Amino acid sequence: MQMYIDGDSEGFTPDEFLDVKRCLETMLSIRAGSQPLDRELGINYDGIVGYPDPIAENMLSLEIIEKVERYEPRAEVDNITFEHSDNGELVPHIYFVKGDGEET
Repeated sequence: MQMYIDGDSEGFTPDEFLDVKRCLETMLSIRAGSQPLDRELGINYDGIVGYPDPIAENMLSLEIIEKVERYEPRAEVDNITFEHSDNGELVPHIYFVKGDGEET
């Protein structure tokens, strides 16, 4: 799955911004159920495949927002847009801002 993650670095130190971006890229590239100690970590792509584009976009957006809230409190999803690739893939463009939470 292809995705683009970027954010507003306001409020982050340069190192923290890069760390949060890297953590989001890693977390959102993991298939849910594949991590033995935390089966909820990652995105449930299998539950989204096969739906019409508008429904799949909504399902994927909700999944991304919920996982960022749960696993990366330093960030908050500000916006998600979708690009449709030539081979039928949905490519999310995820934009984040500094979150209210603290790292645990």
